[in-house]
Amino acid sequence: MADIEPHIIPSIYLANYLNDFEDVILNYEVQKTQIRKGSYLTQYGVINNTAYYIKNGIVHLSLGHEQGKKSLNMFGPGTIFPVGVEIHEFRVEYEMIIQALTDCEVYKMSYPTLKKIATENGTFAGELLRENCDFIGYMFFDSINQTFEPCLARICDILYLYLTKVHPLSAKIPLSQSELASIAGASTAQMERSIRILKKEGILDTSRKQIEILDEEKLLAHCTLGMRSNII
Repeated sequence: MADIEPHIIPSIYLANYLNDFEDVILNYEVQKTQIRKGSYLTQYGVINNTAYYIKNGIVHLSLGHEQGKKSLNMFGPGTIFPVGVEIHEFRVEYEMIIQALTDCEVYKMSYPTLKKIATENGTFAGELLRENCDFIGYMFFDSINQTFEPCLARICDILYLYLTKVHPLSAKIPLSQSELASIAGASTAQMERSIRILKKEGILDTSRKQIEILDEEKLLAHCTLGMRSNII
């Protein structure tokens, strides 16, 4: 392992909070569903009142608007999202977009069902709260952070996630630099600086619509502690 201290900041990827509670969840009114890669778990313009337990796979959360969308976060196995306790009947200007980044196996449940599980299972509720706090912590960090270094860590988190979970059979990731910047919420200048650093360290190389990872160990050394603990 390269001798680089990992960044102690929240990770864009959350996983492995509720894995031990799958049998508990199955005691309630939930629906097991297979979601194909690229499919949407939410419908734009339709109010969402469904929570999803991710058994396998990764989903990508974005915030949508008529003028486009902003990438926010990714959820892996052992997470539940979105977290709600009652049926919503209101609409907001910005909408939540959840898309399967890989093939996924999920358990669908209504918000009232999720509330019932949490109410009747205190330890589960505690872990659900921990996941939600980490998510809110990342959102808070992301909203106020404009510095360069954490952006580098976030970009490395995404690249490592793609390398190990999304496209694990190849070191060549089919993402352009602009697509990576969009997922990371990075500016063009931030992306160019990050790529320049990673190339200089021999971690990656780029070509048209493709990023090739040359040194997985060095890439992981630039990732956040959150990614290191969640990538199991």
